Amino acid sequence: MYDFSNKAYLVTGSTRGIGRAIAEALASAGATVGIHGRSDEKVHCVCDELSKSGKHVIPSPADLSDPESAADLVRKFARVTGHINGLVNNAGAGKAASFRAMSLEKWRATFSINLEAAMVASREAYAIMRGKNAGGIVNIASLAAHGPGKWMGADYAASKAGLVSITQSLAFEAARFGIRVNAVSPGMVETDMTVILPEENRKSLNIPLGRFASPQEIASVVLFLLSDASAYITGQVLHVDGGLWM
Repeated sequence: MYDFSNKAYLVTGSTRGIGRAIAEALASAGATVGIHGRSDEKVHCVCDELSKSGKHVIPSPADLSDPESAADLVRKFARVTGHINGLVNNAGAGKAASFRAMSLEKWRATFSINLEAAMVASREAYAIMRGKNAGGIVNIASLAAHGPGKWMGADYAASKAGLVSITQSLAFEAARFGIRVNAVSPGMVETDMTVILPEENRKSLNIPLGRFASPQEIASVVLFLLSDASAYITGQVLHVDGGLWM
C-alpha cells in the first residue's frame, strides 16, 4: 500500500508488541528500520528474524531509562543510514499503581522513558531532518493521556498527556521546515501485557467495536501518518481505540 523504499526510520521499543508491528510494516514497505530495545541480545535476535525474510533492519540497542542515551541512539542510526526520514517514539514504561502508593522514584522512572527520552530523541531527529526540509515523527501516546489513568496509573497517564503536548508544540515549530509531527492514542491492544486479561474484564470495558485492536492495526495508522497520504496532517492525535473515546 505504501512505498518507503530508500527511506530510514527508527522505531523505539520495537522488539515486541506495537513497536515490532510498526517496524515490520515499515520494513515490509521497503524502509530501512532501526530496531530498538534495552536488551542487546533481544534486539539482535529480532533483527536476525526479520533479516531472514529479506527486511533491511539495523540493530539499535539503548537503555532509555537514561533519557540522554536517546540522543546517541538517533545520531548513531542517522550515521549508519546516512539520514533519518522518520522517528516513532513507541518505547514506554508503566505499571498499574494507586496514586496513594505512588513514589517519586516510580513517577520519575516512568517520565524518564515515556516523556524525556521521547523528547530527546525527537529533538535530535528534528535537528537532522531540518537539513532536508522533510521528515515525520509519530509519538505513541495512549487513551490514558486523555482522561484518568484507570488501568495504568497517574504516572503513565500524565507522561502520555505530556507526550501529546510535546507532539503539538513540536508540530507547530517544525512545520515550516516540512516536518510533520503527530500522535496515535491506542486503546486496548492485544499484546503480551493484555493477553492475560480474563474475558469478563474485557467485556466490562464496553468497547463499541467489541474487541481489542491488533498491533498491526496500530501500525497501519502509523504508516499512514508517515506517508505522503497524510502530507497535510500535523499536530494531530488519532485515537485508535474501537470507539472507547467519543
